[in-house]
Amino acid sequence: MPIPLAQNAGPNAATLFYVTLLIIFLTAIITTVVAKWSRDKCLKFFKGYRITMERNRGQTLWGHLKVFSSGVEIVYDHPYVDPQSRRKTSYLFYQIELEQQVLSLFRYHAQLPPHQQKQRQNQVHATFNPRFFRRLYRGMRNFVNTLRDAFNAAIGAAVSQYQRANPVLGSQGTTVTSLGQTLLGKFANAYEPLLEQYIGQPVILEVADPLNPNNAVQEYTGYLADYTQQFIAVFNVDHGEVETITVALPDVEKGDALPPLPPPPPPGAPAPMLPIPLVKENGVEVRMDGMRMKIQNARSELLAVVRLEKEGAEPQELGMILPPMGILNLPARDARGGKLVCTVLRALDIVAPRKFATVRHAGDLVERRGLSDELALDRLPFVSRIFGDNHQR
Repeated sequence: MPIPLAQNAGPNAATLFYVTLLIIFLTAIITTVVAKWSRDKCLKFFKGYRITMERNRGQTLWGHLKVFSSGVEIVYDHPYVDPQSRRKTSYLFYQIELEQQVLSLFRYHAQLPPHQQKQRQNQVHATFNPRFFRRLYRGMRNFVNTLRDAFNAAIGAAVSQYQRANPVLGSQGTTVTSLGQTLLGKFANAYEPLLEQYIGQPVILEVADPLNPNNAVQEYTGYLADYTQQFIAVFNVDHGEVETITVALPDVEKGDALPPLPPPPPPGAPAPMLPIPLVKENGVEVRMDGMRMKIQNARSELLAVVRLEKEGAEPQELGMILPPMGILNLPARDARGGKLVCTVLRALDIVAPRKFATVRHAGDLVERRGLSDELALDRLPFVSRIFGDNHQR
């Protein structure tokens, strides 16, 4: 007579406990690594490039951009020595400062070295003409983001069912659910159908005015490259120049310190009045602030401050962008009696925080026919026609 086989009792409670603990540790490690190495994809466009950063009171910084998960660093072209002889080589912005103080980051093709000009052309081409797997990944990400609530509910239901079958797990299932939702959020990122339809299409970006954000905005035209929850990127293929202007700087080494700017006025109130400038030439105003010259762009166009020329000295290449109402600080002892050479710009690349920047107008009307078009599952609305022969040069 055959001996009946014993039924499989399955893993015991101790085994389930240690397996679940191992899963928690592995998920925590993966989540930590993903969070540590994750970078905002709009900021990554400018990583390593020479950029100009505009702060929310019109101040500007320029240098090479480093991007981290907790903020950015701008490395100056040359060490800066302040009036107290302190040597400074970079400026660090932490994440909370990026969200509260930064208005825009600008990249101008002509101010990049030749190898970065080529890298930028390749980047723009890849952004507006993505390959199949990149389009597929974006479509999958948009699909997951659309159904994120359903995926989160499914994760929670699966963990709850597992907990009921294995009460020894206690509250560990909650940890697994939280970590799973964190990983899902990292993959899904931001998805907005209103913006998604204009990826690769001409748009007009509005950015709050640095001195009066409640009352006025600056408008920048370009093609919508990408967006995240914190930032938005707009590119232009051709960075054309309109004209070249010069500004003669006063031969003054020191002046009275300017009073601090008042807070932004309420809606409808006029912008704060600034002191009368010492020099006002070609739409550029120059004021003294102690031992610094404050050069402000009072024009409605972007300016590229190319170089500082001074008799008896080698021209100093500056290569930075001065947006409308933006302010450039120069040491008066070095700039006195000199001449700034600037070019008026037609277009450039810009990354701006969504707290201050909004895509307000579309350049071309885009019609969507169904869900696949809205999610960009079959193709992305990128435009290759905007390149023409420029990319081949």
